[in-house]
Amino acid sequence: MHPILFHIGSFELASYGLMTALAYVVASGYLYKRLGRTQLDKDTFWNIIFIAFVSALLGSKLLYIIVSWPELGSTLTERLINAVRDFRYGFVFFGGAITAIIALLIYFKKKHLPILKTADFYIVALPLGHAIGRIGCFLAGCCFGKPTTLPWGVTFTDPHSLVGQQFLGVPLHPTQLYESALNLLLFFLLQRYARKPHRDGAVLAYYIIGYALLRFSVEFFRGDFRGGFFLGLSPSQLIALSTAALTLIICRVLQHRGGQHAR
Repeated sequence: MHPILFHIGSFELASYGLMTALAYVVASGYLYKRLGRTQLDKDTFWNIIFIAFVSALLGSKLLYIIVSWPELGSTLTERLINAVRDFRYGFVFFGGAITAIIALLIYFKKKHLPILKTADFYIVALPLGHAIGRIGCFLAGCCFGKPTTLPWGVTFTDPHSLVGQQFLGVPLHPTQLYESALNLLLFFLLQRYARKPHRDGAVLAYYIIGYALLRFSVEFFRGDFRGGFFLGLSPSQLIALSTAALTLIICRVLQHRGGQHAR
């Protein structure tokens, strides 16, 4: 594909970075147009966007380092250097999601914002941005799939792409496009559901469960290093199962309590 779009002297414009920036712009623009439906002022709105961006960036890089630690080198020094050498690539979505949630919860409490209602508003745009960001993964060659004989297999030939050298010239599952398409579908479903009357937190719960299911499924087709395995599952699959199960349990408990209060 095209990991580097163009050069100007020593400057390189990476396709991954460009698509990531575009993802945040599009997602933020989508939310900004709907800001009037909330009680948020513009300063608070942009503060939340900034906190989410920075915390997600740091968290996704940290989890990448953790799960990829054995692949980063043979010595501690070599691993540390490789871990921070290039911030254009090497991120794990779930790491960013976890740190963003923690950071935003702290901010919501500080500003006395309704946590679930505010989360419902912002979460709709996440799969939209994620769908665009995965196009960047496709262009860069990261998050690539396993070899396939299916007619839609994609062959990477650029030696600068992040596809493992042993997979160059080999038809692979376009897992980046699988996830992009599924995230786009999730966005449209959440957008439609959010327009209807619903309990606070319902949109957030549907997103968590929906993304966990799609990520769990796509992981089976991934061909890049997936970290340590447990029961044949990757770290991302274990996180997906755990978050989906925890969300379902919380929803059932809240529903049961609501039923008791209704009596």
